[in-house]
Amino acid sequence: MEQSIQEELEFYTEWLELDKYHFKILTMITVLADNKRAFRGKLSDFCKNLSIQATSVNLRKIETTLFVLAESGYINILIDKDIYTISLTKSAEKDKNIVKIKREWYKLIRAAGAESAASWESVLKVFIYLLGLPQGKDNYVTYQQIGSVLHCSKSTVQRAVKTICNIDFKDFRFMKDVIKIRNSKDGSYQTVGTVYTQGIFFE
Repeated sequence: MEQSIQEELEFYTEWLELDKYHFKILTMITVLADNKRAFRGKLSDFCKNLSIQATSVNLRKIETTLFVLAESGYINILIDKDIYTISLTKSAEKDKNIVKIKREWYKLIRAAGAESAASWESVLKVFIYLLGLPQGKDNYVTYQQIGSVLHCSKSTVQRAVKTICNIDFKDFRFMKDVIKIRNSKDGSYQTVGTVYTQGIFFE
């Protein structure tokens, strides 16, 4: 199977609202796609790249997810014996809300996710979401707000953010700035959210 040599991976922001496993499979299609933006191979290729065994249960779960994504209008599927050709639908390709990340960043997130309390797909989801946030101190956001958009728990977001902030991307880093306001009555401070600043580093 021909592998993509593209340096960047494209993710559609609407994918972030999908079930975690559906997002995971769309990510695999994106990662394994050739230069024509299509995946061609066996379901066992998904298992291999998801680091899971190609058992009948796992293969059936992947196949079921693919058909759900097809019925929902995200992908097109052609099957020739045991070879699947999967591509994004035309409607998806016209979606303007695309976030691009370096393939190397994806690899670092996968590696960090293996050592993290949060799954790699949760870390990737949060990472892509943070990339799309507006910059500036007035644009703070809470773990709860991120979780409500991504359909995951506050604790999952918190673990994912911690993982992201600890990754050495070499040329990129998220920096957290906790925003607090002072209570005029008793002088105490209350946390209202966090600003995530994107830092780009040049060698």
